[in-house]
Amino acid sequence: MLLPIITPMKQLFCVWMLAFLSLNASAGILVQFRTTFGDMEVELFDQDKPRTVANFVRYVQAGLYQDMFFHRLEPTFVVQGGGYYVAFRNTTSETLAVVPHFAPITNEFGVGRFYSNGYGTIAMAKLGGDTNSASSEWYFNLANNFGLDAPNST
Repeated sequence: MLLPIITPMKQLFCVWMLAFLSLNASAGILVQFRTTFGDMEVELFDQDKPRTVANFVRYVQAGLYQDMFFHRLEPTFVVQGGGYYVAFRNTTSETLAVVPHFAPITNEFGVGRFYSNGYGTIAMAKLGGDTNSASSEWYFNLANNFGLDAPNST
């Protein structure tokens, strides 16, 4: 039964996100990840990657990342979220559910300034072999993952 495992995961990795527009025109959009371990603020570069950032913000504004948790952790690689959330949280019907998907976005690897998958950066996850498949899932790089920089990488 998964519920005994899910409850501690939910308590440890439940994330609430709020998006705030920056007042500085040269800055990107500031996103705050609220976790049980503390809050993290991440700048998203909407001037360089407009479709990617708009996609992420759309999920936030639609409330689809509410009660979401990190579902993949590879300590020397990435921590990934945006795929699953806890439905009916704090009820007797609590269960895991898949984050609903909007249409996939076009990969913006060659658009705007180049950003590498270095330690601490955030990027959209995509399906292996499908460059233009990013939708709701994203990851934080826990290492310098420069091999993920190629436009057709998995």
